[in-house]
Amino acid sequence: MGLELLKTLAVLIIMLGGLYLLLRFLKQRILLPHRGIVEMLHYQSFGPRKGIAVIKIFNDYMAVGVADQGISLLSKLDREVVEGELKARNTEDNRKLKSIWHSAKGMEQRDNR
Repeated sequence: MGLELLKTLAVLIIMLGGLYLLLRFLKQRILLPHRGIVEMLHYQSFGPRKGIAVIKIFNDYMAVGVADQGISLLSKLDREVVEGELKARNTEDNRKLKSIWHSAKGMEQRDNR
């Protein structure tokens, strides 16, 4: 009886974790797309209120530095390179979601046996 309860709790935790990841992905990519004039595509923090951001303004991509003193343009980025990288990251994210889905389905099938 105790082992069955642990198995059930483990599956429940995995399912809730997968649901959380799926909802987070949907929120960021589909449900609330950023469609303003300025979009922040990525931000890498280097400390409190310090970092580098990749932003898109209309059709131009830029790397900007963010610090306490303000925001500085570091470089304009090549459009094809940035869009290729974004497409590759989306493909990798989709692969991760499929992997999580398949592993969850595999666990479910094993438990049904």
